[in-house]
Amino acid sequence: MVEPVSTEQQVARAAAICRATVVGQECFVGADGGIRTRTALRVDEVLKGKFPAMVAMVHRGGLVGTRCETFSTNPKLRVGEERLLFLGRRPDGTLYAEGGAAGARRLQRATAGGARVAASVTGGFATADAAALAEVRALVQGVAGIGEDVTSQAIFPSAIQPQSVPGLLVDTNGIAARFLAPDRGEPIEYFVDAQRLPTGITQAQALNAVSNAFKAWSDVTSLKFKFVGVTNFGRAASTIRAEDGRIRIQLHDFYNDLTGVTELGHGGNLYFVNQQFPVEGTGGRVGANEFYEVFSGYVGMKDTQVPLQTLATFEEVLTHEIGHVLSLDHSSINSTETNFALKDAIMFAFAHLDGRGARLGTWDPPVIRQAYPQQNTPPFGFNRVMDIVSAFPGEAPNFPGINRIELRGYDLQTTNLTVQLTNATANGAGVFSLTNTTLYFTPTDAYTGDRLDPATGGDYESVFMRFSDGTNASPYYSVSVISLQPQLNLARTNGLPDAWVAQFFGSADALVNAYADADGDGINNINEFRLGTDPTNSASALRITSRSTTNLQWTARSYDLYEVQGTTNLSTWFRIGNPVLPTNSVGTLNLPTGSAYNRLFLRVQRVP
Repeated sequence: MVEPVSTEQQVARAAAICRATVVGQECFVGADGGIRTRTALRVDEVLKGKFPAMVAMVHRGGLVGTRCETFSTNPKLRVGEERLLFLGRRPDGTLYAEGGAAGARRLQRATAGGARVAASVTGGFATADAAALAEVRALVQGVAGIGEDVTSQAIFPSAIQPQSVPGLLVDTNGIAARFLAPDRGEPIEYFVDAQRLPTGITQAQALNAVSNAFKAWSDVTSLKFKFVGVTNFGRAASTIRAEDGRIRIQLHDFYNDLTGVTELGHGGNLYFVNQQFPVEGTGGRVGANEFYEVFSGYVGMKDTQVPLQTLATFEEVLTHEIGHVLSLDHSSINSTETNFALKDAIMFAFAHLDGRGARLGTWDPPVIRQAYPQQNTPPFGFNRVMDIVSAFPGEAPNFPGINRIELRGYDLQTTNLTVQLTNATANGAGVFSLTNTTLYFTPTDAYTGDRLDPATGGDYESVFMRFSDGTNASPYYSVSVISLQPQLNLARTNGLPDAWVAQFFGSADALVNAYADADGDGINNINEFRLGTDPTNSASALRITSRSTTNLQWTARSYDLYEVQGTTNLSTWFRIGNPVLPTNSVGTLNLPTGSAYNRLFLRVQRVP
């Protein structure tokens, strides 16, 4: 969000001004690790300064490999667009749109009956745009030598043709990003750095303004937010590359991160792209729109700007920038916007300065609901692993629970989900097949493969799954084969691998009964194998180890999926909280509170 300025002020503050056509874009990683987009512009008319025929602008945000970043002051230029550009210049010489999107006014060509109007009529531009150009020309007319020489920023363009999602910040592929916590019914946590504040605003007032800004968005969506605490980030919030799903709100510009003269604040988010799904799926699908998954967000406020000393304006700018964190674009970047809905939106590029605080306009709610629907959130799931018992061709074991898992998806509104598989590998170890929600893996031979650590990303074969409720879809989740354990002893056709039998019963030739309970702990041998426990030690079992009114812990095997269930009558069980996928030998769940949870029997179930 930027301070409102007149065209005369824009002309005076800009280092150079031109009318130009976007002809190409390319993304790269800057020296600070942040992603940048370099835009190639064909200069059609010089209005202030000295230009080459082709000039480059650089803005924060873009897509490099699997890493993405959106940034609110990026003007979101598209190949083929014509723009009126008010350019600022950084110390390194690179150019940017002064005031962000407000410094890169899109020019629309006039049309009549679907055809373009001749250039002699308003210069070929729509009336409002023609008037804006005429005003700038009049302001610079007859002033010789004004502006800077920017010929050093000449460029030869690359061609990237992007798409767009209406009202949302998108990358050069036209894909927006979203947080996944709302799909699980969980809050997005946020920190606040308040080591410096605008003059006259107390910390208590500032924190209340932040809370009101988040509430404005949660009131119209499925979003929830949780304040974690006040802390000193020690650097500009936009340079923190955390992948913790949190939002960092920096209420000052101590680190000089906001370079625009009129900037009041900026906001953005960071996300990854899965190379297997470069334009879909990592952040789920809402209706027809695919999304990437946001892994962190940030807001910066230019506390030295005088308008921010008014608490209502401070709150308005916070609400606007949090909108950018949530992937909203500007409703309009036209300072003379005549469409009331666009101008009244909290996402209007210019601060209203009318005391509205965190009030949204009518434009804002339906746009953000494209990413965060209020009523029907997308399903969610978990990455899964499989331990496989292999054998000679045609002799793969066929016992309940062996070489199969249940693909279980979750949804806050329904249990009526379907699952689809895609992108299976073909490394030769075996093949996947799906019957209803049960996934089978049939090994092609008696292969041996040690159990891999899923944290390293290694596997012998893998496939991706996705859940759908008929309207929305979950992200893609992986199913990975992480061990291959042969059973070659033909006298023991019970699904227990030779090495496991030898480890616990002394010899691979031991005729172990898969359905006997060797240690008397109530768990038979084949389930001890499935659980990763010791069949000869009754203390080695799936057990609840700790419980309080707020927390439950149990022994677990890393990367297995567990559900905690509750009942009042030992007959009808229901799931409590979200499933848990431990990354170590301890499973833990923070129990919900409230009268409904005062008296319950609890159990932990490993999802088969």
